[in-house]
Amino acid sequence: MGLFDFFSKSKPVYTPSTYFLNHDLKDKYFFRKMPFYYLNDEVGIVAMDNKAPRLITFDPWPQQIFLHATGKITTHDFLIEMASVYRGKVPERLDKTIIEELERLIKEEIVDIADEPNKINPEYLTPIKFNK
Repeated sequence: MGLFDFFSKSKPVYTPSTYFLNHDLKDKYFFRKMPFYYLNDEVGIVAMDNKAPRLITFDPWPQQIFLHATGKITTHDFLIEMASVYRGKVPERLDKTIIEELERLIKEEIVDIADEPNKINPEYLTPIKFNK
């Protein structure tokens, strides 16, 4: 090991599981289907369903998926971005967790998918700001 090898520690490349690589959602673009706003630091974001009188709060993973649901990145891109956040070993089930949460958000019609990059409704791009 040379002197400069110590400083050039690169992060290991993340390889998704066979489950993820063979999944139909791997190369799909995902996008929001409803507006949202920031409630507070503890709760995070709240999505507002346009079809029903309900407000939706999120656990951490669904919130990350929702916030990244701009129609510009694929599920695979999102997985690689999330894996890069971990300094040590990436959790073994990360890819499966992301797929399961994305499927749930699709089923609940909170996000949708497309084969190509998709422009989402401009009202859904940024959080709603309320006048105080």
